[in-house]
Amino acid sequence: MRYIPANCLRVGQVLANNLVLDRNRLLLRKGMALTATQILKIRQLGFQGVYIDDDISADIQIAHVISDELQQRAKHEVRSMFVDAESSHGRKVLNNTDRLRDVISNIVEEIMHNRNAMVNVVDIRTYDDYTFSHSINVAVLSCVLGTVLGLSYHGLNTLTMGALMHDIGKVFIDKRIINKPGKLTPEELEQAHRHSLLGYNYLCANKGIPEEARLVALTHHEQFGGAGYPSGLSGTQIHLFSRIVCIADVYDALVSDRPYRRAMLPSDAVEYIMSGYNTMFDPDIVSAFTRRIAPYPIGTCVKLSTGEIGVVVNNFESNCLRPRIRIIRDSKPTDEFINLAQDFTKLHVIIQEIVNL
Repeated sequence: MRYIPANCLRVGQVLANNLVLDRNRLLLRKGMALTATQILKIRQLGFQGVYIDDDISADIQIAHVISDELQQRAKHEVRSMFVDAESSHGRKVLNNTDRLRDVISNIVEEIMHNRNAMVNVVDIRTYDDYTFSHSINVAVLSCVLGTVLGLSYHGLNTLTMGALMHDIGKVFIDKRIINKPGKLTPEELEQAHRHSLLGYNYLCANKGIPEEARLVALTHHEQFGGAGYPSGLSGTQIHLFSRIVCIADVYDALVSDRPYRRAMLPSDAVEYIMSGYNTMFDPDIVSAFTRRIAPYPIGTCVKLSTGEIGVVVNNFESNCLRPRIRIIRDSKPTDEFINLAQDFTKLHVIIQEIVNL
């Protein structure tokens, strides 16, 4: 099994998983060979990519960080939460917090069960509206980081709740500003920055939301070195949960297509996070991040500086940018492997780019 971006799909490639629309509506079934019409539909619906089965990835198994069913439930609850907030203009408290809490506890339990797995971000990326998908992705990434940092079960639940709702204040900002394809004017930027305070005030109207979760909405744009907003907090003045969500938020935004730029490669986004060590981001959380995020997910085809092509078969906590790779020749997998993290004779070899076969 391997992941193929939607714009690289070819006729005849075989789906490795069911392709599901919102509310568990089946679009395409596992095992189907894709037609040109189906590929066009996948792209039109906004799927960033799908998993396929082929000879290159025949013996590769990918562990999903949360199940498809839970992902769909989470998306439904997040959608309801945001729609309620927007339709009430911030005056209506959240409904159905019991269902939301149940989804959050399920996310925490699944991630704790898979606590040693490195995260392949495409596993949690959905075709749906960016705001909903982004909220779920940030919640999952934040929970994963929380497990690495040793948070309790209760702490992980509160962190995940705050991460799910970190951007709820954006529903109160003019959509023309949120979705503007070009650079924001100073006045528009000031308006956009208000989403953190507006979100916090909205959540404060609901006594069932813990203060630590509300603070995530208020302070997830504060930076460790003090250059963030709205209050210019620094270091441990910023709540731990907000420091965690800050990294998850930036990373998921970088690897997503936005109106004003194309998505970064995961490897480039990881290097960006690493470059913010002790300035934008808490260094301890950056270290946790690099132990759990796979910039070259298992099943990714890459070109090496030697000119060889290979497929990633293992990732390592100790060196996320140097995975174990099976060499491919003439579009067929071989029995040759290069372990970039552990083979000291290969220290000069680097991954040059991700390729699509």
